[in-house]
Amino acid sequence: MLKSLKSRRLILKRLVTLLLSLFFSYLIFSASRNVTSSNKLNNHASERTAVESSAFNWIEKRQHQVRSENLMNRLSAYFLPFLSRSSHKERVLLRQLGNNEIAKSDKCRYIFEVLYKIDPDWDNAQTAKFYNVDGVDNTLASLLGERLRSYDYCFLSGQLDPTAIFANSTVNPHDLQNRMFPFLKKINEESKTVMWPIITDMTTGEAVPAPEVDMESSNFNGNFWSNWNRLSKGRGFVLTIAEKDVPLFLKQLKVMESSKNELPFQIVSTGNELSAESIAKISETAKETEQRVYLVDCSTVLDTNFANTYISFFQNKWVATLFNTFEEYILLDADVVPFVGSDYFFDSPSYRERGILLFKDRVMENEQTFQYCIEMLNEVEPSAQERRFIGSRLVFDSSLPFSSETSEEASVYYNFFKKLRLHHVDSGLVVVNKLEKLNGLLMSFMLNLDGKLQRCVYGDKEIFWLGQLYAGQDYSINPVDGSIIGPVNEEPENDDGHKSGMYYICSTQIAHSDSKKSITMGKRWTEDL
Repeated sequence: MLKSLKSRRLILKRLVTLLLSLFFSYLIFSASRNVTSSNKLNNHASERTAVESSAFNWIEKRQHQVRSENLMNRLSAYFLPFLSRSSHKERVLLRQLGNNEIAKSDKCRYIFEVLYKIDPDWDNAQTAKFYNVDGVDNTLASLLGERLRSYDYCFLSGQLDPTAIFANSTVNPHDLQNRMFPFLKKINEESKTVMWPIITDMTTGEAVPAPEVDMESSNFNGNFWSNWNRLSKGRGFVLTIAEKDVPLFLKQLKVMESSKNELPFQIVSTGNELSAESIAKISETAKETEQRVYLVDCSTVLDTNFANTYISFFQNKWVATLFNTFEEYILLDADVVPFVGSDYFFDSPSYRERGILLFKDRVMENEQTFQYCIEMLNEVEPSAQERRFIGSRLVFDSSLPFSSETSEEASVYYNFFKKLRLHHVDSGLVVVNKLEKLNGLLMSFMLNLDGKLQRCVYGDKEIFWLGQLYAGQDYSINPVDGSIIGPVNEEPENDDGHKSGMYYICSTQIAHSDSKKSITMGKRWTEDL
């Protein structure tokens, strides 16, 4: 009996010794793997470091802190977690994150939990203010880019459902969306109504009912952008117009009638742009020309205070790009006259390949942006830490050498960032696949709301490609320079009475043509057109 008891104790002692040996080996192996993974960051030494208040900067420091702790602290975290600054669970997560062995759902949850831990009061609405202090404005822009790309990585391109990811988290998915996109209507888990604009058929005057959704309103609203994109269908023309633009739009409808257009129009508004009289005129002309025209009132999906304060003039165009219900669309200014059918644009090889097609502006080399703007935009690029943790990459960035001759997009990037040329693309006609480019459109809107960046560009034009660039998307720019369109005039006779044979056009109205020198669209230079 006594001998048997001694044997059991000996076996138990050996078993405990073996388990402790295995545990210590695990700790040592874990530390060595962390050192290896940390060395990977050195490969990006030429890239910028994340700002101090970056979630990725905090995570990297946390990894270094945990890695440098001694064995007693590791044992304490495992056996006495209440005495440790980090739990064993977090240590395992940090190791998995460093070795890229973590599930995306766990990674995303941790990233946004860290975001709230660093700054419980963070809000992207802060970027809409101009502080006139480079350190403040540039840091806010840097954080904006990082947050939007992280949101895209997890919930847009990543297709995770934030209401599911944060079901057992300190992060509220509705609050996250409110802070990430401050222009959206504020929502919470008690929301009983699906977020959807008020859509009116201007031909019949009847309201278009919101679609039936297969989930609770709070779940739909808490993952609004993915659900909104999922319900976007078909093709059409999209506009945003003010009272002064109504006469031009009425003529545009007549042009579309003569070109036998069959696509519908959506006029997207924040809710206050058009008077009852103007709406009646549009309805009457729509009936006469047999064009389908819808009014999309976004007051039900926008935050009223934010919209009244920050959304005006050029920012209205971003409301139109986001809140139309089409999958693919042609964004038009009211004074644009297409000379070709819509299929010409949708069937363009560059559009079909990249999902967004932009046309070049007139050549105006004497107007420039500012060096402080370039310095700010460089801060919007992904940091080395962001690249490491979520793999963010841009088509062009300041850390990589490239030739401006490789593509039109490369040339535009070079001329803007290196030569500071201000004017590159025109936004009078833009072809967009919203399903593919939503993250870039959201980036564009938030960049155009930025209080400092508004002083760096003219309106919304360059923001179309800058937003796609900083969202990590590619884009297409038609290589043919913009031209001018208007009446043809002849130079006066020479002194000897002979005609000069020289003709000219003096106009500010832009036109676009293709590589075969055929005009594809132009802007009106006369009210008779």
